[in-house]
Amino acid sequence: MSRYFGTDGLRGRVGELLTEDFVVRLANAIADFVGSGIVYIGRDTRPSGEWIEQTFIDVFTATGIKVKCLGIIPTTALSYIVARTDANLGVMITASHNPEPWNGVKIFDATGRKLKTEEVLQIERNLD
Repeated sequence: MSRYFGTDGLRGRVGELLTEDFVVRLANAIADFVGSGIVYIGRDTRPSGEWIEQTFIDVFTATGIKVKCLGIIPTTALSYIVARTDANLGVMITASHNPEPWNGVKIFDATGRKLKTEEVLQIERNLD
């Protein structure tokens, strides 16, 4: 069973689950999972998305991963772009329908699909 991820990504309140320390650890866990290559990042319009995005950029580039930021973009568009480009992974910063104090992360594999349960659990092991 997943500790942090639900059926459609990870979501939490900014400042509670989503602290700067946690987001750095999450970004490092995802970087360990993908290893190398190119990660596309998108986000919704929540103000907290800006610092979360920058944290992912900083961590990924420090580990040698190339980052392509798409800015504010619908989740489905990120999935589509990841599947049709040279991306190894896609990271969407969004909490979907949750109110603004929340944010979250959805991760897409190179085919534009959500990660499999065992892949999410690998990221969680890296996180812990």
